[in-house]
Amino acid sequence: MNEALLNQNIGCADSPKSAYGASDAGPIRNLVAALKQRQVRYCHWKSNIRLGVSLNGQEDLDLLVLRSDATQFFEALVGCGFKLARSRDIGGHPGVIHAFALDTSSLQLVHVHAYFQIVTGDSLVKSYHLPLENILLADPRELMDVPVPAAEAELVVFLLRVALKHTSLFEIYMVNRHYSDIPRELAWLQDQADENAAKRLWKEFVPTARAGEFEDLVAAIRNPAHKMARIRIGVRLAWRLRDWRRLGYFAELVSRFRRIYMLVGSRLRKHKSVNLVSGGALIAMIGPKASGKSTLGAALADRLGKQLDVRRIHIGKPPATLVSAPVRLLLPMLRRLLPSERSGQYQKPERRVELVFSYAYVVRMVLLAYDRRALIFKSRRLATAGAIIITDRYPPSGVGAIDGRQFGEAAIAACRSRLKSALMRLEARLYDDLPKPDLVIRLSAPIQTTLLRDASRIKVDGPDPSSVLRRRDLESTVEIADTPVLMLDTDVPIEQSVSEILTAVWERL
Repeated sequence: MNEALLNQNIGCADSPKSAYGASDAGPIRNLVAALKQRQVRYCHWKSNIRLGVSLNGQEDLDLLVLRSDATQFFEALVGCGFKLARSRDIGGHPGVIHAFALDTSSLQLVHVHAYFQIVTGDSLVKSYHLPLENILLADPRELMDVPVPAAEAELVVFLLRVALKHTSLFEIYMVNRHYSDIPRELAWLQDQADENAAKRLWKEFVPTARAGEFEDLVAAIRNPAHKMARIRIGVRLAWRLRDWRRLGYFAELVSRFRRIYMLVGSRLRKHKSVNLVSGGALIAMIGPKASGKSTLGAALADRLGKQLDVRRIHIGKPPATLVSAPVRLLLPMLRRLLPSERSGQYQKPERRVELVFSYAYVVRMVLLAYDRRALIFKSRRLATAGAIIITDRYPPSGVGAIDGRQFGEAAIAACRSRLKSALMRLEARLYDDLPKPDLVIRLSAPIQTTLLRDASRIKVDGPDPSSVLRRRDLESTVEIADTPVLMLDTDVPIEQSVSEILTAVWERL
């Protein structure tokens, strides 16, 4: 096969536009229709035995796109709601991109893994560029209305990929953990392909192909017990394909260790290393107690965090810093010794109008403001680097709300202690110039609903309806100036709330 053959046969067969062209067909089917409309030359180039699973969004959609059609491909991708993403540091590969879209029917992200060149090898490094794009794109067939390579071409590339996965100790372990899927895919491809035609492709395109090599590799892959045979063939083949390497042996070794380090670190931190190219965001969820902040924040993190770097923080309970840690150690004892100085006591309306605050309370609020400021600035740095930060609560613009500044000018003027008033002014400065969220989601629910939710919570001290009532006015009047706000009544089925929040957040990213 050659470039002329590619140009003659690369087009996709027509399929009825009405089948998948509607806007409610889902982002993947909409993308398939848009690519056909723009006559983009592409194919789903590997693992087509699981194409149906990929079209449903449960696995990556691995597309090989003709490089000269890249502009049309990107237009279709963006037009169907996909957003480009990248792996941090060295996680990506040349000529390969990631893109995600929100499927509003499943409330999950779907993933397109687009290749403009075939880079392969082990699952981490992808040390080889296989110059076989033309044979994959030259004579496509349709499967589930999606262009896929001729079965013979897919079989040849499949054999090369499996063989090259048996050339490093780490990858030998990885590929043989769940090896049963590989013989199954081989059998599926053999049923689809003309094996004699596949052998001819092997001899034509694999450098210095040896007689009987194709058959030996098929036999070794078919039988899971023939691991040593796969390793021997893979090592010999890797040596003959050394001119197809994109990384030298030493660079490959260094890259593998770095990627393993990144993989282990990502799993230990329990968040992904993939960010949107457009950057991250700081999403603040505010509202009265039991209005659904924690529940919906967890749902949002779960839907987005399966694919992207998503982190949750609690502004009401920031982690201790070096400044506040010593005092934090004393808090349990102070709560027992000074029950009248607990924060809940100062939230009572009759206590607030007195404008009388103890040293213990003032110091506690200053340290809390310091911890919140440190957490928010750290979160903004992470968002700038690409992470999506979901906050439970956020400091408001005014004075007196639970998560913000506690001492207004009237309280400072009424204070007779110069030290105490200085601490109050320090607290005010710590809340000044905090970074603004990219989106505020203000939740609300009827008082009866919040009381029922609080009563159903499993907590050490049990339900606390007085706390719900006491905090309601303070938390309902929170305002964060100069920030987009989504108003959401959560007195509806949770999936409806999750859908509205996901859609709003995805539009802001």
